[in-house]
Amino acid sequence: MARTHNPGKRDAESRFPVRVDVPVPEGGLGERLNRMVDWCQLNIKGGSWQVHGHSEKEARQIALDYCRFYFMTEVDADLFRWRWMRQ
Repeated sequence: MARTHNPGKRDAESRFPVRVDVPVPEGGLGERLNRMVDWCQLNIKGGSWQVHGHSEKEARQIALDYCRFYFMTEVDADLFRWRWMRQ
């Protein structure tokens, strides 16, 4: 796992037990990311979710970039997955 110097992300990694990684395509997520955040603000209790960037790199491979959503409960993560990952 990549190291981070971002205190907010470090806090999210320790506080939120459920994570959903959304792969970032070559051109970025663009407006879709704004819609995902807006959806979370409207549908998930405040303070029970966060979002941060995340990268993973295996030895001798290109890094994979993700938009990582953090949730307090599996129920909230499942709602998010149902809405945004069914493509």
